[in-house]
Amino acid sequence: MKKDLKNKRRGGFYWIQGKPFISVTNVLKILNKPAIVYWFGKEVYWALTKDPSLSEREALSAPYKTSGKAKDRGKTVHSIVEAYKGSKTEINTIPKAFKGYANAFYKWVKDNDVKIISREKTVISREHGFAGTLDLLVEINGEKKTLVVDVKTGKAIYKEVFLQLSAYKHAVEEEDKKVDGIAALLLKEDGNYIFEKGEECFDAFLACKDIWEWDNKSLLEKMRG
Repeated sequence: MKKDLKNKRRGGFYWIQGKPFISVTNVLKILNKPAIVYWFGKEVYWALTKDPSLSEREALSAPYKTSGKAKDRGKTVHSIVEAYKGSKTEINTIPKAFKGYANAFYKWVKDNDVKIISREKTVISREHGFAGTLDLLVEINGEKKTLVVDVKTGKAIYKEVFLQLSAYKHAVEEEDKKVDGIAALLLKEDGNYIFEKGEECFDAFLACKDIWEWDNKSLLEKMRG
């Protein structure tokens, strides 16, 4: 697996040796996500409930403010995960706002005897022309079986994460590194977690990729010049 290639990502593609590889997460934007639409509507509603004087533009911007906070939270929690991989120790100076998520991660590591093999690694499928950055490649419970794990800090584990993980698994295996499964780890603010293994669905991911490419044909022609 290639390391430190995240800085090669721009415009929804990973640029590797001058060639564009579509981002896995960019592919999955083609999916309709009813939960996100509902959440967006609720954020606008509550913004207007708090302040009926808001203009249309101000009300519609409310979800993006919440989304920005969620992204900051996700980045911080991922930094905590990265720090643990390097030191194998818990950090005691974590800000209160993120302490619960950190405790949830540490609890998951202890409960499952987690051995972190890799984290934040960019993987590439040259066969199918996509790339992405996986969160964790681990072994659990002393078993010599590897899992690709995606770390979440949102409200729930949504099934499309297993499309994302299936793509990462395939890319890892293109380099002759066997992966035995995929799983999502949801870290919760109260210090608990949900750990859910999923079934591989790579064919469904490729179907999403085909639809994305059909919908973005002119963009791909420009990118591939």
